[in-house]
Amino acid sequence: MRTNRITKAATILLALIVIALAMTACAKDVTVTVDDMGAKTELNTKTGTKVSEALESAGITLGDKDEADPAADSEIAEDTATITVKRYAEITIVKDGKEQKAAVTGGTVADAIAKAGITLADDESADVELTAYVKNGMTVNILKSLTVSLTADGKTTEVTTKAATVEALLAEQKITLGADDEVSEKLDAKLSAGMKIVVKRVVYKEETATESIDYDNQEEYSDEMPEGESKVTQTGVKGEKTVTYKVKYVDGKEADREKISEKITKEPVDQIITYGSGQSSDGGDDSGDGGKEIVSKTDYPNCWGDGHGYYEILYSDGTTEVVEY
Repeated sequence: MRTNRITKAATILLALIVIALAMTACAKDVTVTVDDMGAKTELNTKTGTKVSEALESAGITLGDKDEADPAADSEIAEDTATITVKRYAEITIVKDGKEQKAAVTGGTVADAIAKAGITLADDESADVELTAYVKNGMTVNILKSLTVSLTADGKTTEVTTKAATVEALLAEQKITLGADDEVSEKLDAKLSAGMKIVVKRVVYKEETATESIDYDNQEEYSDEMPEGESKVTQTGVKGEKTVTYKVKYVDGKEADREKISEKITKEPVDQIITYGSGQSSDGGDDSGDGGKEIVSKTDYPNCWGDGHGYYEILYSDGTTEVVEY
């Protein structure tokens, strides 16, 4: 009797082993896409593998409150094409200066707003895309439509918008910024009623100009010329140079220029003035005083008007003389 029981137990065990081996032998390779809040990963696994094990093999860990679809403890079937990971997140929603908390699993900003019991009016919007997945610790601000002043391409417009930031407003108004364009406010700045936003179109150009170079004046002295005489013995000639500038244009008008290079194409020629240092040719001068010439003679009459006063005479050798009359 005992022998029969052992035989039956062995038979059952053997059958279970055979079934297990059969099931293992029948496991099929499958490719599954894991969608982790928009981040998609493809992994190769086998049917019968637990979802949690498949995720772990791909380096994807579930938090205590996270969920998966199919469930983490279910097995991957031949028709399992996607595993959706739903992350638990708590966020803060601010409306009219008041904060509300909301918790969702695998939801979007719109889901969180609805979970908080908030309905957006026609003139209200969120500062985060409603279709964006909620991230733990996120803060969402509910904004009302507001009017701002927008100046771009020579035109100023009063714009009523639900955009949350300057960047979002420009995108809404289909204003594309060039690489060097300037905006009066930071792109991530939050919009506020009455804000003035100015877009300046900036273009840099390289421009070349030919400019003159002034000549220098040189002095020479010659004893072959009488003292007090002078003449230009070499005429000065201006030189030329080619100058390259980096010019900044703002809305079509020059705002700044910076010299980046210059090349002299024609050297200037100095002007030479020769001054006499010798004796006068007639051996004297019209002053009759040892060859000195009168350079200037200034009359200083006295204050009584009696016809008397004095002359101050300046000679070519630099000396002066006072002569009363």
